[in-house]
Amino acid sequence: MKSASAAVLVAIAVCHWFFHLGEAKLLEPNCGIRAKTSPYRSRIIGGSDVDISSHPWMAYLLNEVGYFCSGTLITHQFVLTAAHCIESSSNITVRLGGSELARSSASMCQIPAEDYPVSIAIKHRFYTRSILLNDIGLIKLGRSAKFEDNIRPICIILDPDMRLLLEDGMSLTATGWGFMDNGLPATALQEASVTVMNRSVCSDQYNISLAQSNLCAGNSETNTCNGDSGGPLGGVVNYYGDLRFVQYGLTSFGDRNCRAPSVYTDLSTYSGWISMAVNIYGT
Repeated sequence: MKSASAAVLVAIAVCHWFFHLGEAKLLEPNCGIRAKTSPYRSRIIGGSDVDISSHPWMAYLLNEVGYFCSGTLITHQFVLTAAHCIESSSNITVRLGGSELARSSASMCQIPAEDYPVSIAIKHRFYTRSILLNDIGLIKLGRSAKFEDNIRPICIILDPDMRLLLEDGMSLTATGWGFMDNGLPATALQEASVTVMNRSVCSDQYNISLAQSNLCAGNSETNTCNGDSGGPLGGVVNYYGDLRFVQYGLTSFGDRNCRAPSVYTDLSTYSGWISMAVNIYGT
């Protein structure tokens, strides 16, 4: 994940753009809730890594080589990610509840992460690899995750009209374990504030006609990077008086040098597909 500093130095001022969801239905009722030790407030992140309690829905996908993609826990059984992350679905392990990629002595004071086997990987039926169209997929865990302070689901709004909540110029939060400004992969979870851009910006940047099912966000200084694929783009909403973190998009692709806006899969297009797949493949 690229940001304006050598690590990640971002002021995330969320309090001034809380949305009110009204009657919106959520996929998982007890979603988007952070531990009490990690309240929703403006803060500056720089010089230290983001603790998993800030984003307890974050999942990282590992194979025999190591970490390769991110995802988000959306129910006890399912993790949401990009379809291109699960094209080769063999030997995938999902790790939940941990900030650091490696289990080291430095993390002994933290609640240990938990590894989950994969029962099935589900790509969108019309996923097109060549242009990363319908780049969305689900992973069903081999066993259900128990919700704790460090393992909680992110909110998925089951309403296509949630796209109306987003406006060009709005600030959202992207998280992941991708590459940083120094050209090295992050060893611990990073977050950055990225700006929603008009789709035409990404269309011009990548010389493509960006689909309505995509979002464009970021700029030359702050954006996602290699290794952030499958991770969330989201923000805080007011849900009946409670502050919840909602996922609006997931990282699909971006600039090779990580110096331009990135393209995200717009979840408002796929809320019906997510709900249907969870109902079909869930127990």
